[in-house]
Amino acid sequence: MMTVVASSPLALARAALERGHRPGVALEVYAQFGRTLSIKAFGGEVESVASAEPRGLGIRALVGERRGYAYTGDLSATGLDLVLAEAVANARAADPDPFVALPGKAAAYPLVAGLWRRGLSRTALADKVRLVLEAEAAALGEPEIEAVEETTYAESEARVAIVSSEGVEAQMEQTFCYLYLLAHARRGTELESGQGFSAGREPADLDAVSAGQEAAGKARVLLGAEPCPTATRTVVFDREVAAALLATISAAFGADAVQKGRSVFAPLLGEVVASPLLSLSDDGLAPGGMGSAPFDGEGVAQQSTSLISGGILTSFLHNTYTARKQGAGAVSSGNASRSSYRGLPGVGSTNLVLAPGRGSLDDLLARVGEGLYVESISGLHSGVNPVSGEISVGVTGRLIERGVAGRPVREVTIATDFLTFLKGVVDIAADSRWIPLYGSALCPSFAVDGVAVSGT
Repeated sequence: MMTVVASSPLALARAALERGHRPGVALEVYAQFGRTLSIKAFGGEVESVASAEPRGLGIRALVGERRGYAYTGDLSATGLDLVLAEAVANARAADPDPFVALPGKAAAYPLVAGLWRRGLSRTALADKVRLVLEAEAAALGEPEIEAVEETTYAESEARVAIVSSEGVEAQMEQTFCYLYLLAHARRGTELESGQGFSAGREPADLDAVSAGQEAAGKARVLLGAEPCPTATRTVVFDREVAAALLATISAAFGADAVQKGRSVFAPLLGEVVASPLLSLSDDGLAPGGMGSAPFDGEGVAQQSTSLISGGILTSFLHNTYTARKQGAGAVSSGNASRSSYRGLPGVGSTNLVLAPGRGSLDDLLARVGEGLYVESISGLHSGVNPVSGEISVGVTGRLIERGVAGRPVREVTIATDFLTFLKGVVDIAADSRWIPLYGSALCPSFAVDGVAVSGT
C-alpha cells in the first residue's frame, strides 16, 4: 500500500485535496498531527506514563446545499480515497441546508508569536518526572498536609493545516503543558482539599514548587470551616472561580445557542446585561492565551471580539454557518471551534478576557469590608443553566470580616442568575491570571453585590 507523502499536515491536506477534486463538489481538508504525554505520581512514585501520537484528517464536502463529513486515521492513498468518497456520499444523502458554505480565502493571517516552543520536545522525560515529584513534595512539605491525591503533568503538541477548494490554505503549530495537583489537609477528623497548578508552553515555564504550595495553602486555609448564616451578601469571587463561572456562561454567547433559542442572551443584543464596570471579550490573539491561534477551526482569521462593553451586550460569537444564518451582513468572528479532525466545526470561545479593575485581591477585600470570599466552587455542570440563566452552586471560602478574609466556610450554596450576577458586579481587582482549567481565561477577582448565600 502506497503511503501519501505526509511529512507535515499541510502536505497531507494538499495531497487529499488534489485527490478529491470532483466537478460540482467543494472540499475542505482538516489535517492534524499531534503528540501527547501524561505523567501521574502518588506518594513519591510515578504511577503512570502515557503517550500518544494521534494523526488524521477530516473531510467536509459540499454538494450544492448539502453537506457531508467523514474522517480517517488511515493516511495511505487508499485511506484518503475512501474517506473522500465517504464525505461526498454523505453530502449527497444529506438534506439541503441553505446556510452551509465553506469560508473563502483570508487576505492574511495575524502573526501570533510564541505558540510553539522547542523546549517541550527537547526536555528529557526524567526532567518532566522531576517536576511532578517536586510539586508533590512541595505540597507535602507544608504543615498539616496529609496527602496529595494525585499530581499530574500533561503536555501536547499540535500541528494543524486546513486547505479547501475555496482557496483556504493555512497551517499552524502550538505546544502546551501544565502541572496540576490536589492536596489534602487534616486537622483531627477534619479533611479539606485545595488545588494548585502551573501552565505554559514548555516545561521551563512551569513552577512546580509554587503549584505545590498553592494547593497546600488552599487546603490548609479551609481547616475549621463550617456553614455560615444564610444571608444576602456581597461575594468576592476568586479569579479561578470567576474564570469557571464565565467559561460556563460563555456558551450563551455562541450564535448557535442564540439561534436555537438556548441562550438567555438571545433577545438582548445592544441591551444592558451587566454592570458598567464589566467589559468582557473573546480574544483569539491574546498574548499568553492558550486558545490563541492565527486561524480558527475552518481557516478564518481569529480576532478579538467584544462581548460586553461597559455592561452592554455588543456581539455574539460566529462561525461561517451561523453568520450566514444570521444574515444582515453578519460574518464569522473566527470562532469555529474544533477539538480534533474527528468532528465538524461548532462555535466556541478562544480566550475569555475580563478587563481588570484596580488593586490586589487584598485591596478588593478591604474595599468590600464585609461579605464572603469564594475560593472554590462545585456543581458547575448541573448548577449553571445557559438557557434559563440560573446559577445554583456549592462553594467554599472565607467570610470577609473588617476587610480581610477571616473564618473559613463550607457547605454553603449561592443562588442567582446570569443577568443579576453580571449586573451585580460592584468592584474588580487587577490580579488577573491565565486560568487554563476551564478552557482559557484571563480573569481578575471581582465582587458581586446582593448574592443569596444559603448556609445554616
